[in-house]
This record gives sequence, C-alpha cells and structure tokens, in this order.
Amino acid sequence: MNSINKDRYGLKILEWLFILFAVGFYPMLTSIYPLLPPLIGIAGLVIIYNIDKNVIYTLSAMVYLIHLDLNLSLPFLLSIFSVIFINMFIFSTAKLMIRCRVCLNIFLIFMIDGFYYMSLFLYDIVFDTKTIIADSILTYYILSDMIIGLLL
Repeated sequence: MNSINKDRYGLKILEWLFILFAVGFYPMLTSIYPLLPPLIGIAGLVIIYNIDKNVIYTLSAMVYLIHLDLNLSLPFLLSIFSVIFINMFIFSTAKLMIRCRVCLNIFLIFMIDGFYYMSLFLYDIVFDTKTIIADSILTYYILSDMIIGLLL
C-alpha cells in the first residue's frame, strides 16, 4: 500500500514538472525556433474541457496562452478571448451534434485556430500592422495542432 502512494506522489511530481515546462519554457522555444508549433488549439481544448472541472489545468493553459502572446508579440489576450468565444457559442452545440470524441477534438481545434487566426488578420487590417503572415508555415501550425489533437 505504501508503494502505491509513492507512485502516485511521483506521478504528481512528474505532472507538475510537465505543466511547469509547458507553461514556462515552450512559448520561449516557439519564439526561438519557428518550426515548433504554438499549439494554440491544444491549449484552447484544455481550457474548454477543464473550465468547470480542474481549475489548475485551466489556469495553466491560460498562462501558457498569455506567455505565448507576450513572447511572439501577438495581441494581448486575443487567444483567450477566442477560446472563450468558441466555448460560449460553439462548444455546447458541437458537443450535442458530434458524438465521436476525437472528431469533436479535431473540430474544436480547427475552430479555435481558425477563429484565432481570422481575428489576427482582422487585427492587422484594423490597426494596419503586420503580426502574422499567411504562408505554408501557418498551415503547418494548424495541421500539427490537429495531429496532436488526434492523439489526445
């Protein structure tokens, strides 16, 4: 019985270390290496699924998105507003219509990424800035987000 408690304690430590690495260091790595995808859809999926259940996961995903916005010089809190918008207006109906869990994940990731990048393009038009470029690497970011969503 004692070894089971030690195993659970060890898994909790590994879980906290992974969350700390993902929130603290991965956004910095994405700003240094542009081939690392920012995983905005995955973080949004974590927020949507855990918003009522696990506050720690929700807050860590929000801190990740804020850290990503700051490191990549993106509009502050636009990613969180995009995720909250998808959660409020699309998630409940999509959950009723799509029964397959993996299909729902892919759909939500596509909607989060699509809405976020469209918001960035609109931000560029309204404020006459150049925050994002629509090229093949943007497609790579969306596809890598979806592939990781398949594995969840």
